[in-house]
Amino acid sequence: MMNGYGGYTGRILRIDLTRGSIDMEETWQYLPHGIGGRGIAAEIAWKEIPRNTSAFDTDAPLIFMTGPLTGTMAPFSGRTTVCGLAPQGYPCEWYTRSSFGGHFGPELKYAGYDGMVITGRSPEPAYIKIHNGQVSLEDARPLWGLGILDTQKKILGELSERWRVFAIGPAGENRVRIAVAATETESASGQGGFGAVMGDKRLKAIAVCGDGTLSIADPNRFQRICRLVRDEAHGSHGWPHTPRLDPALVKAYGQRFQACTQGCAVRCYDARYYKHVPSKLCPGKYLAGQIDCIAGLFPGAGGTFYDWNLGFEAGFELSQLANNEGVNHWELLVGIIPWLRYLKTDDPSTRFNRTKIDPDDMGFWVEVITAISRRKGEWGDALAEGTVRASQSLRVGQDRMRLLFPAWGYAGHWDGHGDHINKIFFPYWLVSALQWAVDTRDPISSGHGYVQNIMGWCREHSPVHGLDWDVMIKIGEKVYGTADAIHPLSDYNGKAFPAYWHGQRSVLKDSLPVDDQIFPRIFSRKTEDHFANAEGIPGPNFEFEMFTSATGISWNDELFMHYAERVVQMERQLLIRNFDRSRQDDETVIPYFAKPENRINPFIGTHVSMDPDKFRKLLTEYYQLRGWDPQNGRLLRETIEKFDIPALPDSTQSALESQEMG
Repeated sequence: MMNGYGGYTGRILRIDLTRGSIDMEETWQYLPHGIGGRGIAAEIAWKEIPRNTSAFDTDAPLIFMTGPLTGTMAPFSGRTTVCGLAPQGYPCEWYTRSSFGGHFGPELKYAGYDGMVITGRSPEPAYIKIHNGQVSLEDARPLWGLGILDTQKKILGELSERWRVFAIGPAGENRVRIAVAATETESASGQGGFGAVMGDKRLKAIAVCGDGTLSIADPNRFQRICRLVRDEAHGSHGWPHTPRLDPALVKAYGQRFQACTQGCAVRCYDARYYKHVPSKLCPGKYLAGQIDCIAGLFPGAGGTFYDWNLGFEAGFELSQLANNEGVNHWELLVGIIPWLRYLKTDDPSTRFNRTKIDPDDMGFWVEVITAISRRKGEWGDALAEGTVRASQSLRVGQDRMRLLFPAWGYAGHWDGHGDHINKIFFPYWLVSALQWAVDTRDPISSGHGYVQNIMGWCREHSPVHGLDWDVMIKIGEKVYGTADAIHPLSDYNGKAFPAYWHGQRSVLKDSLPVDDQIFPRIFSRKTEDHFANAEGIPGPNFEFEMFTSATGISWNDELFMHYAERVVQMERQLLIRNFDRSRQDDETVIPYFAKPENRINPFIGTHVSMDPDKFRKLLTEYYQLRGWDPQNGRLLRETIEKFDIPALPDSTQSALESQEMG
């Protein structure tokens, strides 16, 4: 064990692509307070991302971090967190994070490293090769121009199938602000545009292979806890029932469940692999790959908002095309295509470049995806900047864009307004609104834990397997301290604390890391009161039990949550120092939520819109929980001292005070 802590390798790679230098630093300097993943990244970002740095600055660091559970037997723990300045961010290239699954993170640990900090810009395209602690920079010129899936195949063909490869496609190479980077068939660092950062650094891929092992502080306890957590998990990302395969798709296309990260122990609605799907674009060719998350929307979903009808085969092929090109599925399906349809409704003569806007035409989709990834034509080049920037540069559809994008350059996600695919109604999207207000991207690692959990378990979503509201309300009171946190007629009462609490849970999910959909464990079908529990361990304590038994760090649950919140405070202080983040910025989400919601609370019977004055009071309540100044959203002195957060430089403090006086 490094420095007495289990679960860590003890080393972080430092790679300067400009100089071609490869160095190493010890992880211990960030422990135990940094936890791992997102926590360690925040410490590095504070020291190494000065004010006035942009996402495409040569020295801007791109940070890859695993956590103490990565590569262990901990269920749902095989993820990797990516942090840095995000090209997708708007109006600023905010510091933010993304994450991805697959087996890359565990392999990096087995190769000897907890993470990587990559700076500089390679003179020629390169890829990083990591094998059992040995690191080299390899020539990637033969790979430049290839797609993500093609790049992986090429590298694996030269090395072996034993390796894990994380790569970018043409979108990343062309610095498309919505470019992803990915590993395996569909495990992508999706939001943020970090694929564009890799492209700007001329970093085509990272290949890892390792045979190392990890030490665990208390192997017997850790094994027992992991077994309990695995056995308690049930259903799919918190849903009360387990999905089944479609016999017709099994027979026709070889459909099977496939976990999207190492250590997954549930069958998921959103992770299915298809062995042989006939190509529509190249007759006689067969495709294989995975469908995760929003990618299931490519064929169309019926209803009135996603009512295109491409059929499964065409939709599957388009999802693989977008994967290969490296275009963000969420932006494409929930932002770009709905926005283009709005434009066609407003003016039927509108064209995408010279192509008719027709989501029922596979050719239209191919043109959109490839034009964006290759920056072809006026529309392709504009949308390569993201929909928000495109609506401005093209001078079209800005009002329509505001129906789909709550804030920060990201399309709606579990917010009850722009995102029509997820079912959520008032008052639950108030918590989403608070999470959107204080974040720098779509806050879904916080949002899944609250809104998706409640909506997934309620009778309205799951009439057969869901829980009665009185049961859920009692559980809400246990977890959040008040029945109003979950009561469907609670209005604005009791919503600040869930937003606050799930902010810390989001940090834990990105720092240990563990699966966003599974944790925290709250509702259950395996206990009498339907509150998740395993042999006396409450569901929300599962992460703490795995962390302490793996690392040997002798925190109690209160300290565990204290250091999780410290990461939130560090990130906020960074945003204040680098971007002058303020309450005024946070309140920019209000107009989006002040429109009528998409779905109706059956206990209310009518569409509800946000009351701006009530929300401002709710935001003040949230600030008070966080220890932020209600006037400007900055950390109070006592909060800085409580969490041992670096103070703002005198120059920044003076500039902020001058702005307020002005």
